[in-house]
Amino acid sequence: MQEEFLKAMWHMNVILKARKHGFTTAVMYYFLDQAVFNSNVRAGVIAHTMESVETLFRDMVKFGYDSLAPELRATRKLVKDTSHEILLSNNSSVRVGMSMRSGTLQYLLVSELGTICAKYPEKAQEIKTGALNTIHSGQIVVIESTAKGRAGDFYDTCVRAQNIQRAGRPLSEMDFKFFFYPWFRNPLYVLDPKHVPIPDKMLAYFNKLLAEHDIRLSR
Repeated sequence: MQEEFLKAMWHMNVILKARKHGFTTAVMYYFLDQAVFNSNVRAGVIAHTMESVETLFRDMVKFGYDSLAPELRATRKLVKDTSHEILLSNNSSVRVGMSMRSGTLQYLLVSELGTICAKYPEKAQEIKTGALNTIHSGQIVVIESTAKGRAGDFYDTCVRAQNIQRAGRPLSEMDFKFFFYPWFRNPLYVLDPKHVPIPDKMLAYFNKLLAEHDIRLSR
């Protein structure tokens, strides 16, 4: 699924997904790749809590850089290395934070915007008026989240992108492209059915998925 997304990625992208699909990891490594192999790149990642900021930076950005071949690290030395940002010798940087108002970015990932909208509406407004305004036409934005209700900027962005998709209208560089990755596409969500009873209520739901959406599930 991650490869599928990266091949189909547009300038502005919104991903509605189930949990643990790996899109945050894939996009962050894509951003690091752009920073390593291109000069003067500015990439930013917005997380919804300070704990997430620290975890994403440590486990994705720093781990990814430290895992590069030694000869590659030698040509892309760390000029700045903090708990939330690396700046390379080619003047490219990747930073993770709860806000990205300052500076101009070519790449922006907003992780779990649905959760931010539901729990931290003021922060969601800050992202809308601040971080998204640092992106110029033709750059790369990825917003990904699980669904958290039928309200807020994430929900509204998904609806607008879906409407464009359904209408078959060509996308402008400032239109969001809609991606949907449901739970049943993730092989990690599969259990051996031998000892798992399926209640009648769930069987009815699965039959409805088949009848109305042609979604065919194994037992």
